[in-house]
Amino acid sequence: MAIVLFGEKEILIAADEFLIYCPCCERHSWADILVVSHYFHFYYMPFFPINKDANVVCKTCGMRRYDVSFNHKLVTNYNEIKNHYRHPWFTYIGLSIIIAVVCTIIIANL
Repeated sequence: MAIVLFGEKEILIAADEFLIYCPCCERHSWADILVVSHYFHFYYMPFFPINKDANVVCKTCGMRRYDVSFNHKLVTNYNEIKNHYRHPWFTYIGLSIIIAVVCTIIIANL
């Protein structure tokens, strides 16, 4: 009987401070934002990233929001930030190994 370990994990990409619109105090205020990358793993080896989320703590009212979708509603300069914070390279390792094995088999058969 084999135990198959797979699922979703997360890793912190960055922690920074941004100007956001806080729904609790209903105004634009500075907040600490932790950008988190979610990835699929198989036997604890990362295969591919799934999603990016942000954990937000408003500095004005102290409201904490976890697993907030990282989109243009949260941060006004979303496109700039999205391009700045990318998924880590090692979250693609499993996919890279599979592609390398397939390419090796194809080349060996030629």
